[in-house]
Amino acid sequence: MMRFMQWLHRWVSLILVIQVLLWLISATVFTLMGHHGMSGHQYKTHSHPEMLSALTPKWPIAAVHQAYPEATQVRLTSVLDVPQYRVEHAGKTIFLDANTGELWETSIATAERIAMASYEGPGQVEMVTAVDGSDELVDWQQPGFRIAIDDDLNTRIYVDKASGDVVDHRNTPWVIADWAFRLHFMDYTGGRSFNHLLIWSAGLFSLWFALSGLILLFRNIAKGDFNPRRRSTWLEQLQSEAKPIASSCGGGGTCGLCKITYNSVVKPKATAAEKAMLSDADLAAGMRLACQHRVNHHDQIELADAQATTHLLTLVNKRQLSPSIVELTFTAADTLHYQAGQFLQFNIPHRDTVVTRHYSMATAATEQQLVFTVRNMPAPATGLPAGIGSSYLTKLEAGQQVEAVGPFGDFVRTSDNQHTQLFIGGGAGIAPLRALLQDELQQPQPRNCVFFYGARQENELCYREEFSGSDAVTYTPVLSEESWSGATGYVHETVANWLAEQDVSQLDVYVCGPPLMLNATLEMLAAANIPRERIRLDDFGI
Repeated sequence: MMRFMQWLHRWVSLILVIQVLLWLISATVFTLMGHHGMSGHQYKTHSHPEMLSALTPKWPIAAVHQAYPEATQVRLTSVLDVPQYRVEHAGKTIFLDANTGELWETSIATAERIAMASYEGPGQVEMVTAVDGSDELVDWQQPGFRIAIDDDLNTRIYVDKASGDVVDHRNTPWVIADWAFRLHFMDYTGGRSFNHLLIWSAGLFSLWFALSGLILLFRNIAKGDFNPRRRSTWLEQLQSEAKPIASSCGGGGTCGLCKITYNSVVKPKATAAEKAMLSDADLAAGMRLACQHRVNHHDQIELADAQATTHLLTLVNKRQLSPSIVELTFTAADTLHYQAGQFLQFNIPHRDTVVTRHYSMATAATEQQLVFTVRNMPAPATGLPAGIGSSYLTKLEAGQQVEAVGPFGDFVRTSDNQHTQLFIGGGAGIAPLRALLQDELQQPQPRNCVFFYGARQENELCYREEFSGSDAVTYTPVLSEESWSGATGYVHETVANWLAEQDVSQLDVYVCGPPLMLNATLEMLAAANIPRERIRLDDFGI
């Protein structure tokens, strides 16, 4: 529950920050434009209505009462110096020519003259168009005319056909102001009203943000996070001592990499993050996440990857496996012992600091060379940076060196049964799965191996020839965005169809791929009643 609250708190804060920025931007627009600039009335004539005493209707008021005996109100006004009666009758307004008693009619020519009588700018009529209302006028959706004026503000004048009234003036500054009002009022219908569902939702989000923020604040105070004398977490302590411990989430408890084991008799209570990231067996054995517990010098801990050391790697070969994935082959200056499925933590120089990125070995353990597959992460949009780690590594040339720490990880093969080994992967998740497959096939009596690999297009199928040409692996590539002779759709859907015909109690499952694919696959495996302890996964530490 607390993890969900933290997740929702972060996203709600992002939504609110965006809306605050929109308020600031729109308020700046209001300040710069001013009331007159936002009105759309820069060239509108501000004239007083004609005095009633100056109007001389030829059709007398008595005739109006005789024609409309049930009228509740009769008003006399004028349009272009022509008198007009406005009669409230049977719940609607009737407009009459006060000289003839006939219904008022506004022709195109009359509408043009009415518009120009309300206009005092430098332009001339460019076009007159008959319309039935306009998106620019929320409260007017009646037949009328749109008179476009050729001027510097692109003025539009709307005239009502039934009454001959000038409904309003609109121009380009008004459009800018209108969008500023939409952003400011969060009302994208143009109604300029605070009374709508979106702003109610924003209010509820703000209330949730405030309440959840208070809960998280009190939780952090209780944990001593604001105490200048607070004890460090085990992750902070081990990192300060340059001990080999992996982490990619900065201590947020979301990557599950900083594993330690408590050898003390009394072990700390597992947190929600640990229950989500570690198995029941790991928790029972005393395994915890170093970022979740503070240092207590009475505790005895053991690093999950105590054998990890720093290695200097030299690039010896680089080749393109797919349009986005590059295979890099290194040699190490010293002997590096690892298990298939483990990864190294690369130290990537970036500006004045060093960032770390994790990449799994793509071959079974060997003392000769280390092979990695790196997905090139381009800039998601103009002005945004490309992936730091992938950009650096894929630009390396043969002979150049990079520092890495490891090995880390427990994404390794089972060895205590004769179950079918099911591998499910996608994208750059091919690396540890390929290593695990090679390792299994090198055993004296390899078990049955089934491999499903998902990609968008055929040219993204990494190591396709290697797996297709192996009699020891049942290989099924699946494409999601291209028609071909093989399986199509999402890889987890193809696996679900295969599982429907299998004895799921005789399976060990290994999953690695992009987060969306990984989550969908785990949901599918749960629906297929495969126990969680029979599933091993590598989520790239994200």
